[in-house]
Amino acid sequence: MLASEFRGKQVFAAGMNLIGAVDDLMIDVQSYTLTDLTMKLRKEAARKILGKTFMLGSTRARVPVSAVDKVGDSIILRFSIDQLQEHIQKL
Repeated sequence: MLASEFRGKQVFAAGMNLIGAVDDLMIDVQSYTLTDLTMKLRKEAARKILGKTFMLGSTRARVPVSAVDKVGDSIILRFSIDQLQEHIQKL
């Protein structure tokens, strides 16, 4: 799969809750490994995961590839939307 094919893929938390879409990939240039997916969170998901009550524009976040369970037409994470607070970082 080409890296360009990841951009725009929908990202679902476990339980098939749509949380956003892939924006970009982060690669460690020292080890040549893919480390994180950056994504644009949907407003509802950002409120649940990050605890934000008011946001302007889209919220970007990164999730480690270790949190990815399956990749296909979309990306499914190993964690539920409630568990993602521990695994996702706001950018």
